[in-house]
Amino acid sequence: MASETTSPVSVVIDANVVIALCSKEPDKLANAEAKMMEYASEGCNFYAPGVIIAECLYVLCRKLNDGVLTPAEHSSAVLGFITLMAAINPPPMGDKSLVKRAEEILGTFGCSRSADGIYLALAAELNAAASTELVTFDAGMPNQAAGSNLPKPVVVLPTV
Repeated sequence: MASETTSPVSVVIDANVVIALCSKEPDKLANAEAKMMEYASEGCNFYAPGVIIAECLYVLCRKLNDGVLTPAEHSSAVLGFITLMAAINPPPMGDKSLVKRAEEILGTFGCSRSADGIYLALAAELNAAASTELVTFDAGMPNQAAGSNLPKPVVVLPTV
């Protein structure tokens, strides 16, 4: 949870939070819902880069193929994803504005962390205009964020 007493104006939502909400992941759902409700009650604006669509659809498909979700649960998760995306804004300057910064943030991290750099680049871009947080379940993201010049830490939600 954030240690500051002031609320962020903007929140970048990592795909793993959206997936937890849409697929109702038992170890993450309660914490994701609580944090998103907190942000919503504070009037925060939600953002995500375009890569969130591919990431979420891929994971939801894998959950279906692996038997984690039934076909009905998968359909419900996809519909929930569509509904949730209506409340999430795209990058104000477009995804192309994030590429250079994402590569800088990637630094010595491996290719598997390149999508994280896009979320961090968006948070950095938004933070130039207003207080911004990035919310995730990825405990490794704060290490990658250390080089992104965000004045607030990445908010890592706990799993149950």
